[in-house]
Amino acid sequence: MKTRFISSIFIAIILFTAYAFMFTPVFDILVMVLAGAACYEVMKVAGVKSIPLRVVAILFSLALVLGVIYVSRVPVSLVAMAYVLGLVLLTVCSYPDIPFVDLAVTVYASFIIPLAFSTMSLVADMYKIFPGNIDRAETRLLLWNCVATALFTDVFAYLVGTKFGKHKMTPNLSPKKSWEGAIGGVVCVVLLNLGFLAVFHALTKESFFLPIWAYILMNIIVSILSMFGDLMASLIKRHYGAKDFSHLIPGHGGIMDRFDSVIMAAPAMYLFLMVYGLAVL
Repeated sequence: MKTRFISSIFIAIILFTAYAFMFTPVFDILVMVLAGAACYEVMKVAGVKSIPLRVVAILFSLALVLGVIYVSRVPVSLVAMAYVLGLVLLTVCSYPDIPFVDLAVTVYASFIIPLAFSTMSLVADMYKIFPGNIDRAETRLLLWNCVATALFTDVFAYLVGTKFGKHKMTPNLSPKKSWEGAIGGVVCVVLLNLGFLAVFHALTKESFFLPIWAYILMNIIVSILSMFGDLMASLIKRHYGAKDFSHLIPGHGGIMDRFDSVIMAAPAMYLFLMVYGLAVL
């Protein structure tokens, strides 16, 4: 517990530093590092042995994040097409050293995960997408909501489930999760984020661009989908018989163990905001 507590403080320092540099390249670099580390961890747990495949996948995961964030400067579609062609050629030419299952794992680890992480930077740039309707202070709250929802939904679900959980939600993936805990986790996170909204109003003295019903709906959707990110990580670990993705964070596991929920939470928030913005703003 002491090790876990010290690691939690270290994680908090990194997150607050990233938050302080949210509108600078420092934040984008952090997102890129998270994506690259997660890619490495998934391929390691899945037992992908080909060093060239690992190296290419990790490098692409880093490049993809920057490509998505700075889309006007990097032809992401062309790079992605070249990457897919390269993966197929490498797999065919290296068979049986690179089986098809390794190719599938590589696509998930180096394409889906980095794309999901990169949406954190896209959420941070909402003030650029809808100028005059969303400002920097509001995007700070949005990103805070996103990360807090991803991290605390599981914490609240565990606390409520331990006390009141009776009905198993996913016994084949995560036997300790219950429907009571899941509902409690969502409710507690929504209340927590409403508290953040109240602090936002008190500090900025301005109204938030989302009406209260949309704000609550967004947090419910993000909270529910964040649990699927956690379950997806559990599915991978259970399939390959791993307890943790790595030991990078003592007491917590790896990047994927701590930030697996973000893989669903960030894209969910980004999609909600884009749909709402295009329809209403």
